[in-house]
Amino acid sequence: MHKLTTGGEFLGTFGQHGSGVGQFNGPWDIKISPEGKVYVADRNKNRIQVFHSDWTLSHIIDGKVSGDGSFNRPFSVAFDMSGDVHVIGHSSNSVTVFTPCGQFVRKYDQTHLSFPAGIAIDSAGYSLVANYSP
Repeated sequence: MHKLTTGGEFLGTFGQHGSGVGQFNGPWDIKISPEGKVYVADRNKNRIQVFHSDWTLSHIIDGKVSGDGSFNRPFSVAFDMSGDVHVIGHSSNSVTVFTPCGQFVRKYDQTHLSFPAGIAIDSAGYSLVANYSP
């Protein structure tokens, strides 16, 4: 992960390639939560690593769990107005929702999605999903 100013000045890096905490194997998306935590979608490890603003680990949302809280190849995350985290599972064709601390809430739209790649949530609370296949 690289940190830059909005003017493009390089400020430093965080993490390295690997499978441990603070290591990444296919980081695909990074977002800042409403509370200021850093969420990194680590695609090839099927997890979301969540860090405090000083890059110390807060927690990990593991997509390899069994049951409804699972997701496969997370490509993108977004936050709704209540602060819940919506995770796009690219290969699971779904959106899985977690509380900010990583507790499973629900899963939605496994019918219409085909390799979703990105998500945003508008001010009315609607999910806008970039779908790879029409």
